[in-house]
Amino acid sequence: MDKEAIYYWNKTILILIMAIGISRVFFLTTVMGGHFDSLAEGNRVRRVRLDPIRGIIRDRNAKHLAMNIDYGGKTVRFYPGGEVVASIVGYLGKPDEIDLKDCLDCNAEATVGKAGLEKQYQEMLLGIPGMVTAQETASGQEKMEVARIESLPGENITTNVDLELQKLAYISLKNTLKETGKSGAVVVAKVNGEVLALVSSPSFDPNLFIPDGKRSDFGGDFKDVDSLIKDTEKKPLYNRAISGDYAPGSVFKLTPAIAALEEGKINKTSMIMDTGEIKIGEYRYGNWYLDKYGKTEGEIGIVKALARSNDIFFYKLGEALGVDALVSWSEKFGLGEKSGIDLPGESNGFVPTPYWKEKNIGEKWFLGNTYHFAIGQGDLMATPLQINRMTAEVVSGLSCSPRLVGKAECLDLRLNNKNIAIVLEGMKEACSPGGTAFPLFEYAGRIYCKTGTAQKGGKESLSNAWMSVVVPKGADTKEWIVITVLIEEGGEGSAVAAPVAKEILPYILDKL
Repeated sequence: MDKEAIYYWNKTILILIMAIGISRVFFLTTVMGGHFDSLAEGNRVRRVRLDPIRGIIRDRNAKHLAMNIDYGGKTVRFYPGGEVVASIVGYLGKPDEIDLKDCLDCNAEATVGKAGLEKQYQEMLLGIPGMVTAQETASGQEKMEVARIESLPGENITTNVDLELQKLAYISLKNTLKETGKSGAVVVAKVNGEVLALVSSPSFDPNLFIPDGKRSDFGGDFKDVDSLIKDTEKKPLYNRAISGDYAPGSVFKLTPAIAALEEGKINKTSMIMDTGEIKIGEYRYGNWYLDKYGKTEGEIGIVKALARSNDIFFYKLGEALGVDALVSWSEKFGLGEKSGIDLPGESNGFVPTPYWKEKNIGEKWFLGNTYHFAIGQGDLMATPLQINRMTAEVVSGLSCSPRLVGKAECLDLRLNNKNIAIVLEGMKEACSPGGTAFPLFEYAGRIYCKTGTAQKGGKESLSNAWMSVVVPKGADTKEWIVITVLIEEGGEGSAVAAPVAKEILPYILDKL
C-alpha cells in the first residue's frame, strides 16, 4: 500500500474516533445530562416529612380524653383516663395496608387510629403533613435548609361524653366484676342520641400502644401489649358495649308490650291468667316466679306484667302478635342492624325469622320459638347499645342514632302516647316496692326501669344479667337519659346489674 493510501486510511480512522468521541460527549452532556444532574442533586438534597400534631379529643366539659404531651423530650399521645376511656378513644398503632389505603396522608412510619374514635376520625385528627427540603454534601455534612412547608395540626374533637360519668360507670362495673370474675358493659345515652358514657370491661390502658409513652393512673392490669393481645380469656380489646351479641332476656319485653298495645291485641285492662307454666307436648315454658318460689300471680294486666316481668303474660302476648309482628317491631326499634354509632366494629345483633331457621337449621318455626322470642330468649341477640336505643325509642316514640360526636337526626316512630304512658307505668312499678328491681326502690316514682335475666347456656352457666333504667330529665323527652347495664353470666339482673345502675343514678339525677 502506498503512502497516500495509508494516509487516507489513517485520516478516516481518526475522523471516526473523533466522531465517536464527540458523539459520546454529546450523549453524556446533552442526552443524559439531566439524568446525571438529578443523580447529583439526589446526593445533595433531602426531603424530610413534618408530621402534624394530632388533634385533641375532649369530653363535653372540655376535659381531655386524648391529648399530646412532652414526655422524655418527645411529643407523645397520652390518654389520662387510661382503661376508663379505652372503649371510646381506642388506640394508635403502625398502619397496615388497609390503613395506608384509607389514609392518603399516612406513611408506614406514622401512627394511625386502630380502634375507637382515633380510628373513626383519623382523617380529622391527623392534620396535614409538612415538608422540609435540605441541601447537604455527599457525606451528609454542612446541611442547609432550602425550603419549608409547615404542617397543619389536626382538628380537635369535642364529644358528648361526660368523663366523670364515664369514670363512675367504669369503676362501678369493674368493682362488680371483681366479685363475679365476669365481664360486662354499661351504656348511658340521652334519648336524642348523645352518648354520655360507654364502658366495656375488662379493659386496657391505650397508652400501652405508645412507644416510650406514659402510663395512666388508670393503667389497669396489663403491663405490656403482648400480654394484652394474648389474653383470649378476658378479651380486653373486645368492646362488649357495641360488639357483643347477647340474648336480651326480659329487657326486650318492652318491644312486645308496646307492639301489642299499638296493634290493638291488648289494652290496659286486658287480663291474662298466670298459670305458672305452659306445656306443649314434651316442652315446658315456665315463669320465673313459679320456678323460684312455687307461686303464681293470678290474673294480671300489662302494667303488672311489666312490673313483675311475668313470662306467662308475654308468652301469650307473643302468641297473639305472631312471629312476623315480633320480627317487624324488633326491626322497627333497631334490633338486627347497626345503630350507626360513630365507632368502628359495631355488631348487627340478630333477629331470627322462620325463613332463617328453616334455611340454616333445617327446622320449621314452632310456637315455642315464638314464646322464647317474646321474652328475649332463643336466637334473638342484641348489643348493650342496641338495648339502650330500643328502650329509648319505646319510651319516647323517637328513633335517634347514637352519637359520640355531634348531633343525630331523629325519626318520629308515630307511637300512640297513651300506649307509651301504659308501658311507662309498668316500668315505674318495676322499680317500686312489689316490682322486680328491688335495689332501686329508694328511687320509686322518680325513674322507670326493666330488669332482665337471660339464660346463656346449660345449667352449669349463670344467666346474663341486664338492667335498663330511664331517668326523666325534665319535660322534653329528648333529654331523658337511659342507662343499660349488662353483666355476662352475672345471674339475676335485679340482684347484679341493678346495683351498678344504682351507683350511677345520683350523678345523673343531681349533676346532669
